Amino acid sequence: VEFQSVPERYSAQGVLAKVRAVGQALDASERADVLEADIERQFRALAEKAGTVAGRKKVLFVLTAAGGKIQASGTGTAADGIIALAGGQNVITDYAGYKALTEEAIIAADPDVILMMDRGEDPATVAAELFGNAAISLTKAGQNKALIRIEGAYLLGFGPRTPQAAGELFDALYGPKP
Repeated sequence: VEFQSVPERYSAQGVLAKVRAVGQALDASERADVLEADIERQFRALAEKAGTVAGRKKVLFVLTAAGGKIQASGTGTAADGIIALAGGQNVITDYAGYKALTEEAIIAADPDVILMMDRGEDPATVAAELFGNAAISLTKAGQNKALIRIEGAYLLGFGPRTPQAAGELFDALYGPKP
């Protein structure tokens, strides 16, 4: 069995490179070229929409909020990448990867909105636990109960559906734009 490594970069160019690599590995370059052109068109359309936004929303991606401990995304993650593609601004830039945040860091970040993966839990329970967190409650997102939940593999998979996922996140952040 031959093993092929597929690059993992959390950007539009990373998705396009992944499509090319899979197309070559499967000896389906022509089909991959068609898919790549379609995905590239979708990313361009999303970038145009994102260009119409005056102020970028500050987003905190929360991986978990279990037991009152907030584990969030810094830079170099799929969450950071999808936030950028959707025209948002990741509020955590002091570290790479996912780490637990102190209450002071959450309050200082003061996100406009919190983004989480939808794992099929009861939405009311998730929101109650999240917004019951003392630090979260002091942020703009907490005061406005601004929570976006999108299915995890769709949101963070960085495959052919990424333009749609980023577009859905854009619409949730800013409302649909023509």
